[in-house]
Amino acid sequence: MNRDPSRTWRALLVAGGLLYFVGAFFHPRGMTMADMLVDPAWIPAHAAVFVGFALVTMGLVSFRRSVPVSPTMDRWLLATLVLAVLQIIEMGLHTMAYVDAGALAHGALHGGLSTPVLTTHIWLSTLAFTPFAVAFLGLIWTGTRERVFGSPWILWLGMSGAVAYGTVMWLAFILQIDGAGVLFPIAHLAVPLWFILAGVWPSRQPVGVSGRAGEVGTSKAG
Repeated sequence: MNRDPSRTWRALLVAGGLLYFVGAFFHPRGMTMADMLVDPAWIPAHAAVFVGFALVTMGLVSFRRSVPVSPTMDRWLLATLVLAVLQIIEMGLHTMAYVDAGALAHGALHGGLSTPVLTTHIWLSTLAFTPFAVAFLGLIWTGTRERVFGSPWILWLGMSGAVAYGTVMWLAFILQIDGAGVLFPIAHLAVPLWFILAGVWPSRQPVGVSGRAGEVGTSKAG
């Protein structure tokens, strides 16, 4: 008996989303960056997010291999996967940023050469978050519209999380707008929750979709 291929990508999305959500939930908050770096929760929380994001990415790879989608959907999916790799690298640096805690305690947030890991993480996340969020927005919008990924019932969750994800670093760190930090929990809780729900939500794929690079046929249910 052949195993349902959807079990693999669904299991990866749910497991990855749960780890990501738990890590984000227990992220140190309400303190300065210097305080957060020395918090005992820093390493386990970020390690959970790191592993969770890696599992989610593997789930998207499995989804792309096993679910027939339109060329438009496939382009958004591929863009999301490529940019997700940058997110994994960034989260690895994010996790390791605790090594700069001592230097940061004696200087500014943008410590430059005195805080190389933290500074690299901040700038990489600033540059990488936005394009990933754009690709993710395209993925969830197209997946919902074509009824192959997600659902209109959770579209708002993914869209709000992606918008927060793509703007938080620019607003909080570059422009230093007061109150912009609230976007961090919105982004890092809404996004993994969307992945969890998308992993368990039944897909209603039109019969006319044939093959990953195929076209949506005229028999698509409207």
